[in-house]
Amino acid sequence: MGKLPKLRPAVRLVDAVSETLKEAIFEGALKPGQQLSVPELSRQLDVSRSPVREAVLNLVANGLAVEQPRKGVVVVTIEASELLEIHQVREFAEALSARLCAERIDDAHVALLRQILDQQAESVEQNDADAYFSSNAQFHELIGRQAGNRRLYDLLQTLEGQMRVGLKRVSGDVEQRRRALNEHREILEAIAQRKPDAAEALMRRHISATKLQLEASLTSKRIPAPGAALKIPEKYR
Repeated sequence: MGKLPKLRPAVRLVDAVSETLKEAIFEGALKPGQQLSVPELSRQLDVSRSPVREAVLNLVANGLAVEQPRKGVVVVTIEASELLEIHQVREFAEALSARLCAERIDDAHVALLRQILDQQAESVEQNDADAYFSSNAQFHELIGRQAGNRRLYDLLQTLEGQMRVGLKRVSGDVEQRRRALNEHREILEAIAQRKPDAAEALMRRHISATKLQLEASLTSKRIPAPGAALKIPEKYR
């Protein structure tokens, strides 16, 4: 198990533990199939077992961990076929989210979306895949939050988390990320101009393109075994 980072400030200790474990999963410090031992995690994080136990249950509820007989709770493994299922759902859910966002977003949050895409552009130029995935999650999360539909937002957050786990294993290159960045910019302009129809159509096209890219990776068998493409970043060492 990779060394976990220090807890981030939060309103509740369990929230800090939950966010720390989520980031550890996304960054690869906690790998797919790895057991989430409450005693070990509480020792590493230097907190009592109670908030860790609750945080682990939160991971299960959010689809980032699963309970297995005789092994306990382990980090979820998202297979390639499951990624396709996730994208099939996201194609419609994200499109609806973009439509609702365009109908109600204010100028301040449009500016925040622009800042996120500026960061994403920097990650593309530096060929920093981890930073790209992080900014991608922020972009879609903010659109979902501004859509104003809590149930839709919760669904998208679950799908986004599982996607981040699974996409760590999908071969990609900087040109694919650059194309996605351009698609994000088109979506943002439609949202900024308060054009719900355009925002919905562009988001659906964007998710569909990502799904086609995934299918191409499946066909060419460029998806490695679970966890093979993951590494423990320096900040967890």
